[in-house]
Amino acid sequence: MTLIGNVLAGRYEILEEIGSGGMAVVYKARCQLLNRYVAVKVLRPDLQNDAEFVRRFNVEAQAAASLTHPNIVSIFDVGVENGLHYIVMEYVEGETLKKYIEKKGVLPWREAVDYVIQIARGLDQAHKNSIVHRDIKPHNIIMTSDGVMKVTDFGIARANMQSTVTCEDTAIGSVHYISPEQARGGYTDERSDIYSLGVVLYEMLTGKLPFDNERPVTVAIMHLQSEPVLPREYNISIPLTLENVVMKAMAKDVASRYKNTSEMIADLTAVLNDPERTVVSEQTEEQPDADSTLIMPAVKLDGADGKTEELSGKEAGEEKIREEKNNMAERKNRISQNEIDKKKEKKVISFAIASAAAIIIVIVLAFMWVSGFFGTDSSKIVIPSLEGMLYEEAVEKYVKNADESLGYGFNIIKGDNVVSDKEKGTIVSQSPKAGSKQEKKDIIMITVEISEGKEDIRLENYTKYRDEREVEIALKKLGLRVDFVEEYSEDIPKGSIIRQDPSSGSYVRPGDEVVLYISKGPEKTEEEEKEKETEKTDDTKKEEEKQEPDKTESEKTPDEKTNEGEKVQKKSSTLTLYGPKDKESAVVQVNVNGRTVYSKKLLKGESDVVRLEGTTNSVDVEILHDGVSQQKGTVRLH
Repeated sequence: MTLIGNVLAGRYEILEEIGSGGMAVVYKARCQLLNRYVAVKVLRPDLQNDAEFVRRFNVEAQAAASLTHPNIVSIFDVGVENGLHYIVMEYVEGETLKKYIEKKGVLPWREAVDYVIQIARGLDQAHKNSIVHRDIKPHNIIMTSDGVMKVTDFGIARANMQSTVTCEDTAIGSVHYISPEQARGGYTDERSDIYSLGVVLYEMLTGKLPFDNERPVTVAIMHLQSEPVLPREYNISIPLTLENVVMKAMAKDVASRYKNTSEMIADLTAVLNDPERTVVSEQTEEQPDADSTLIMPAVKLDGADGKTEELSGKEAGEEKIREEKNNMAERKNRISQNEIDKKKEKKVISFAIASAAAIIIVIVLAFMWVSGFFGTDSSKIVIPSLEGMLYEEAVEKYVKNADESLGYGFNIIKGDNVVSDKEKGTIVSQSPKAGSKQEKKDIIMITVEISEGKEDIRLENYTKYRDEREVEIALKKLGLRVDFVEEYSEDIPKGSIIRQDPSSGSYVRPGDEVVLYISKGPEKTEEEEKEKETEKTDDTKKEEEKQEPDKTESEKTPDEKTNEGEKVQKKSSTLTLYGPKDKESAVVQVNVNGRTVYSKKLLKGESDVVRLEGTTNSVDVEILHDGVSQQKGTVRLH
């Protein structure tokens, strides 16, 4: 089933399919109200009655709708129409990070770090709102043409409520990226997202997945039991410090990972600034544990063959057989406890000096502020409110007639024109905002968005409707004025719409007038008019005869008795008609013995009754919706 060409909720015009998955289909659409492109995610029809999938779909809407961040795809609307559950979200021009990785293979490490920092910032916003994504993978990251990462698909997200996860959550997420605790159906929190993000970073740096197998169950077990190949074995250009970030994020023990995404962002930023620098995360305990050092520096050590080897602290703890690790282990054994204490002492002293310096800077800045060094409000200008004013009025008041004695003026610059309920030419927004304060200068620029008025309305073909009253109601609902003009027509039956002005397909604005030309039937000649008058006279006589009292049987003449016996008794029956079930409306047509006796537009759920008459015992009836036969049969007349 395709929705292309349909309009959801009376405003989202479905244009094309842009993606699909096991749970939903995503369409590109145009919001007719705000005149912008959006993405509409629709739950697959075969899942609409599956309570679990509907629940997960609603979870996504609720989770993402509460988040606002440049690295998270925004949710605009959510609803159900004709049994279809849908989410309306920000339309992002770009491709998934997965496609980008497949195209590029191995990414330069600085590019990969930049992307992961962006993703981590989006996740940090979600985690601060107690939302855990639980399905972080490059397929769920959209990358814009200018390299901005957008996290999407919160379909299996959940609030972090410190409760035990039941078996129904077992291995939820994509198996190549799930954390060990997800693989065994355990409790998940923000650190589960950090593990998955570590896998994404691993894949970008190496072009490979840390764990891969044809059988998903085997991959899940590998997450639980196996150690990944170190990234530098695939790509030697990766800094040792960055490798340690990856391995810490992917630690199997939850407690050994980063506590939150902010810590991970801090270390990734440090790697970007100085790949060889030692960076230690801020500790909350006096004695840091083995996992508290987030990035270990590169350590140079002479090997047995006289060559200088470059090793990381983490490599020394690995049991894998590598020359660098053996050398690192020897080096680590030679470091005395005294040297470690000295390093710790230096860190404490450095922290104390930095803290004292920060306090002094704050005191100095406070003094400078109080003393007016940075200027006071008297040197700043309060931006006036222009919203609600016509652009010409604002220019007249604040530009042309500005008070020159103030020593400053405004320049109002036209920005975008936007569709709005406001009158055309009205300012709907401004930057800087009204009431904000700006430094005093000769000319202060204010950029404004101006209303284009309400959105254009595309007229449909109204000549196909026979009920002019129905058309009038529909047009007035759109805010249009309606005028009727009657004229003769040889072809169009009396009372039907001959044509419209503007024509079908034209665009109009609310308040515009639409003229409907109604048929008066064929134009009568003078001779036909006389015949009509004669018919009226005959009809009058018949009516008078009807009003005469009925004669008794003895009063009737033989001819009257004979004529009365020859009268044919008419029979009738009623037929109940219903509007369509699968769409909003349809023109319902009834044909009796091949002749159309009824044609009217009925809305979904609406009904009507038609009376069938004839002189026979039964008639053949066919019911059509928009010209398509719905039902055929024989109706008995009584």
